[in-house]
Amino acid sequence: MTDDPLRDEALSKDAAADIRVVAKGGAVQIAGQLSQRGLSFVFTAVALEFLGTAGYGLYRLISQVLSLAAQVGLAGFNYASMRFITRARATARPGGVRGAAQVGLAGAGIASIIVCFAAFYGAELLAGFFATPKREALFVDLFRLGILYVPLFALMQVLRYCTQAYKTMVPSVVAGTIVQPAARFVFGVSALLAGFSLAGVVSSLVLSVAAGALVAGWYFARMLTAEERAAVPVRETGPMIRFALPQAGASLFGVQSLGLGILVLGALSSEVQVALFAVGLSVQGSGTVFLGGIVNIWAPVVSDLFERGEIARLDSLYKTINRWTATFSFPVFAVLILEGDLFVRTFFPKAYPGAVTVVAILAIGNFFYTGTGPTGYVISMTGRPGLNFVNSIVAVGLYIGLGYLIVPSHGAVGMAVVDAIVTASVNTVRVIQAKLLVGVQPFGRSFMKPVSATLAGSAFLFVWSRFVDEKWFLEVAGIAIAAGIYIMVLRAMGLDAEERHVWDRIRKKAFKRRG
Repeated sequence: MTDDPLRDEALSKDAAADIRVVAKGGAVQIAGQLSQRGLSFVFTAVALEFLGTAGYGLYRLISQVLSLAAQVGLAGFNYASMRFITRARATARPGGVRGAAQVGLAGAGIASIIVCFAAFYGAELLAGFFATPKREALFVDLFRLGILYVPLFALMQVLRYCTQAYKTMVPSVVAGTIVQPAARFVFGVSALLAGFSLAGVVSSLVLSVAAGALVAGWYFARMLTAEERAAVPVRETGPMIRFALPQAGASLFGVQSLGLGILVLGALSSEVQVALFAVGLSVQGSGTVFLGGIVNIWAPVVSDLFERGEIARLDSLYKTINRWTATFSFPVFAVLILEGDLFVRTFFPKAYPGAVTVVAILAIGNFFYTGTGPTGYVISMTGRPGLNFVNSIVAVGLYIGLGYLIVPSHGAVGMAVVDAIVTASVNTVRVIQAKLLVGVQPFGRSFMKPVSATLAGSAFLFVWSRFVDEKWFLEVAGIAIAAGIYIMVLRAMGLDAEERHVWDRIRKKAFKRRG
């Protein structure tokens, strides 16, 4: 039996089509996420070694503030472009496609240029808030050096999301999760090797996002159909703005996208504590890669199914995606809780042992983040971005308030506790809201498969870890055995119809290539 009461062992034609779209788009995006997060992980290790803990902490502060300014400048027009292009294509309105792209690019362009100028002339104010007194002048110089990141990021994101409206992830992945992070890695490491230090790594942010914008623009220009190119643009400026602005608030005030832990630590603690927390976040990347990979193809699919009134299909697909996310994410976070010190010692020795507890606590919060699935997109892409905005405002207020109470005394560890509490709370609330307002929820009977398998593997690893204190080879062996137990339990519980469908298509394609 599947989680969907409308289907039994065999998938319906529509359900199979939904699974193919999400699986194909998700696979492409996951490949990009692996590339992006792998490069980011290595870059963090290299930069920490070259810049030292305090220097890397300053770089992370600057890059986070630039990212925040870029999100403000984007003004939600990336999501508005994607949603309105998706709607135009679903209703066969080629003029609406051109009009949505034009409004999205113009809106993000104007907003990002305004933010760029405001941030450039307000750099001293930002430095006084985030940097230590001895570093304020350096913060200002480096921040202004990287300020073009703001409009270039807005351009890249709108173009990427325009391509996603065609329900394909390849162009967006290539531009934003392969070309841009690869360019940052190459430019950044080259600058460090050449002795340009902080100025070099900040400049690499600007150069890399420019490369990503060029690739995204090239892809979108190619994807427009002949009919769309020839159509007279139909611009829904007012509706797009009304959708974009609350969605911008929801995206801006998302705890993860805002990088709020970095900012709060920068304001209330030291650059060393910022670096420890940044290392903790970096280690989480492998556990969040599946959810990060699936959400971008999930968003246009949600919009498409909701516009067609296919709520039962949406609910079934939601359960499937959430089960997949838990399957790939839960065992990673279990390992980080039980053996997180192995990763910190091996890859970030300058952050050991300070970051070990941070890694474990953040992993606890991420069980809730990944285990509730892409619920925020269900709320926004069904026409309720304002509710997501309210959720995010409350989460940020709670985050800052708890941070103010805990961080001055407990530093990065206290920030990790706050992060876990807020993450668990806001994602639980969103699940309830999606059920009440849209009629969908992420938990089916088969969700217990990854939960049971994770518990079985974790039980073994917990016992094993009591006897192999900091013995690298034995720690790795224990993780490998626990992974084997996890896979065996999953296999014993069987595949669902969705997994069988995906696996059958993979096998058919593999045999076709061999033939």
